[in-house]
Amino acid sequence: MKKVLFILVAMVTVGFGSVATAQEAIKFGYVSSDSVMLALPEYKTQMKIYESYGKQLEAQMKGKQQEFQTKLQDFQQNNANWIPEVIQDKQQELQRLDTSLQEFAQTAQNNLAKKEQELLFPLYEKVQTGIDDVAKEQGFTFVLQKQMFLYANEKYDITELVIKKLGGSTAPAE
Repeated sequence: MKKVLFILVAMVTVGFGSVATAQEAIKFGYVSSDSVMLALPEYKTQMKIYESYGKQLEAQMKGKQQEFQTKLQDFQQNNANWIPEVIQDKQQELQRLDTSLQEFAQTAQNNLAKKEQELLFPLYEKVQTGIDDVAKEQGFTFVLQKQMFLYANEKYDITELVIKKLGGSTAPAE
């Protein structure tokens, strides 16, 4: 997919090359949107909320696992003393608990993914707005993701400009 996008950009560049000289120069830049995201103070706040939510789900999961393990051990230790009807009831209970545990794990995983999306989507929009603003201010025609290039001259990197525009910190994290 990246190769197709690169070829498309190259074709557009070549195709517009002659038009650009007659009208205006095409100016490319690139950005590491991940670096911009990580530099935002809101990112750290949102990730703390996400991690807290994940820990809550994990605690619930551990509680359910502990309940299952306790009942399984009870079954294994005492089933020799039970009548067949009690054994059957306990086996069904264990099956229900196991199914419930699996369903909870799946739901928790889905909820965690939704929470991440909910918390980070506004930041993605903010980063995109910052990229748009810097590109307009600096006169860039196109801004691409840094990860698309095997090599790119740093003078076309607008990552730091976007971070500053959005009030982020470029200082190394502690």
